[in-house]
Amino acid sequence: METKTLVIITITGSSITTLLWVLGLIFARFDLFVLAIIISLMSLVLLKNKYLGQISEFFSKKNGEVVDDERSQYIEAKSSTLSFGALIAVSIYSAVAIFTLRNIYPQYIDLAYPFLAIIVIGLIANMITKAYYKRRYGD
Repeated sequence: METKTLVIITITGSSITTLLWVLGLIFARFDLFVLAIIISLMSLVLLKNKYLGQISEFFSKKNGEVVDDERSQYIEAKSSTLSFGALIAVSIYSAVAIFTLRNIYPQYIDLAYPFLAIIVIGLIANMITKAYYKRRYGD
């Protein structure tokens, strides 16, 4: 498939997903949110896995000039690792603080559960991506 066609399909799918999310937020409709997730997963599976190289190459250049190279990708990877660690650390400390203060402020105990969910989901996602990249690139 031609690269320009892939990019147009990707941008259109992303725009539709964003529109569905916004409409879901405005009208408080969960089914729009689920539909947006389904469209995102379909586009991820159908386009990005098979044609990821072509799409990445298209978005890494602007007017024929390289705007995204290995160095900038390395910097982004390092900063995302640091920000992920900071997010998990803040979530852990917030959950521990709320659980610690549960006798003094019992009305806030429900706030600890989203922090715990963020911690668990983040750690599971981290383990899955590590296993994937270890299998893909070797140890």
